[in-house]
Amino acid sequence: MDRALQCGNRVCARRAESRRLEMHRTRLKNVRPLVDTSEPKAAHFDHVRMNLKKEQMLEERYTEIDRENRILLKKMSNIAKQTPPNSARLSGPNSLNQNARKRELLRITSDNQAILKRIQQAQPVYNHVEMQGEHRKQQTYLRNCTEFPLVLRTARGRPSELVPLSPTTPPENQGASSGALE
Repeated sequence: MDRALQCGNRVCARRAESRRLEMHRTRLKNVRPLVDTSEPKAAHFDHVRMNLKKEQMLEERYTEIDRENRILLKKMSNIAKQTPPNSARLSGPNSLNQNARKRELLRITSDNQAILKRIQQAQPVYNHVEMQGEHRKQQTYLRNCTEFPLVLRTARGRPSELVPLSPTTPPENQGASSGALE
């Protein structure tokens, strides 16, 4: 089934179609908006552009702040000009328990010094070298019992080369016992 427009003459139909298309294009070029988006004419009036009431209120507020600042400045200058009330009491009677307070302060200071000396002379309870050796041994056990390769976090740089403070076992026995466990 042919859906083309029925016309008597193809030349006339083509001419009519081109005329209709040309008229459509000229109407599109001359189209005007229905909504006026231009600047309102009232925007040029001074009373609309400047909010005089707001400016007046700001000016009044600034005047009030200046007045309060002047009052505060006068009060501060009056206080600075006056002599301090405690200046007359500089030379008064000495404390009756001054010697007792000095003795107490000396006793507390000597007690603190003794405690500090005991803390500094105390031997550490934990041996960090032994703890590192135990950690290495535990890592070896962990690697031996895992099915897949184990990725552990390692310390950056060289491993710590710490020396034990007081060896609990002789060095020749220590190497033999750690080698047998690994």
